[in-house]
Amino acid sequence: MIETDQLGGLLEQSLYAVAEAGEDITPHFFARFFARHPDQQAMFFQPTVSCGAMVGEILESLIALAARESWVDTSIHNLVIAHRCYGNFPLPLYAELLDLFVETLADLAGERWSADYEAAWRQVTADLYRLIAHAH
Repeated sequence: MIETDQLGGLLEQSLYAVAEAGEDITPHFFARFFARHPDQQAMFFQPTVSCGAMVGEILESLIALAARESWVDTSIHNLVIAHRCYGNFPLPLYAELLDLFVETLADLAGERWSADYEAAWRQVTADLYRLIAHAH
């Protein structure tokens, strides 16, 4: 387990590695997600806006969770409840979505991705999934 004081730094460093690819995360992430779950594409009203917003929410939540920000629990609870309005979004789909998110970051970073980055993202996504499962 990575210590809290190191976790945020590793996430930040990894995002710089991703940024060096010069690619937007959003289209890569959603290409993967929709390839596996084409039925979910209809859930996104104005996808050019909502997909980017969702990636932003995921990043913001993960980074804040790594920093142990107190607002994350309530925010995640509210997001899970809000997603119920869009239809059936089963709990295992959240886990898969988080896995795909980390895979997308790793693929975009390429050889700049490290085992430490992978471990940091897996740790914080596991923490986020626990919050999602509790709210689900």
